[in-house]
Amino acid sequence: MKTLQVSKVLKDKILVSRESAHLLEDAISALVEPATVADSPSQPTRIAIDFSGVEGVAPSFLDELLSIFESLIGAETNGNQLCLVIANPPTRLSLKFEAIARGHGMSVRAQPDGSWLMVGTQDAGD
Repeated sequence: MKTLQVSKVLKDKILVSRESAHLLEDAISALVEPATVADSPSQPTRIAIDFSGVEGVAPSFLDELLSIFESLIGAETNGNQLCLVIANPPTRLSLKFEAIARGHGMSVRAQPDGSWLMVGTQDAGD
């Protein structure tokens, strides 16, 4: 799994703005491009964004982050399914964050290790 360590790109401990999310765009793009060639076509490719060292994330930041991810995977996947893992989230998964994911055609669920697994749901109807 390819991983982006947020604290290596952003120095802020609390991420609130959409502009902050855009500062991650190049790093996310660098992860998405090689991940679009899946090792196993039957298994989705996972990309992780690790929030270790971050103390808070606002809904607007997550919304913009998912918009960026969505635009990159739409341009790059060629039919391969990508999953986004939010590793070491600074907060628990709430209904607010679930609603943001749904707004981007994704389902999200907390994993036993505390990470969030986000998977596109729009492919089910295609």
